Amino acid sequence: MKLLSLAAAILTATTFAARAEVSPIHLTVEQVTKTDAKAGARGQPSFDKTQTRSLKIRVDNNSKEAFDGLVIKYWFLGHGMTEHGTKILVEGERKATIAPRGKENVESEVVTKQYVEAHSNVAARGRVGAMGAATKVPASGEKLVGYAVRALKDGKVLAEYYSDLSYKEIIDKPGAAAPAPAAGAAPGAKPPVKK
Repeated sequence: MKLLSLAAAILTATTFAARAEVSPIHLTVEQVTKTDAKAGARGQPSFDKTQTRSLKIRVDNNSKEAFDGLVIKYWFLGHGMTEHGTKILVEGERKATIAPRGKENVESEVVTKQYVEAHSNVAARGRVGAMGAATKVPASGEKLVGYAVRALKDGKVLAEYYSDLSYKEIIDKPGAAAPAPAAGAAPGAKPPVKK
């Protein structure tokens, strides 16, 4: 009985191993990040923040064949400050050609997003130390929370990298593309304010 179980385990393991494909392309991703906060009034913490992000993507070719016309796609994910679900905020792609056993460094565009956390402003009265009524300030803007990168050749994914594995589902969801920037706007620029 034990011999039969062992044979079944070996057969199953070799069947799955035979199906697994090893890609010659490997991705290493470094996020360049900066968050600036506007100075708060009278030593108060700031709730108005600006995030700047970009990706440095290293693509390694571990095979003896060259990869011409490789497409490196990247996505920056985040959420609106009044929303709970993560979505694609910005996406882009770069082309790459990698020699046999070669590597190439690819950089994404620089993405900037601004957001304000919900808070209350307390107005000071005329006397020192006297506090006035609090004014509630609602949350607004968009906050970047992660990224995803894929290397594709003729539409086939050769390698992928996610800052959080749950982002794979979001990227693969039909119709999950980032909203198009306004006409004449720079990529990653803030959309115009509607009045």
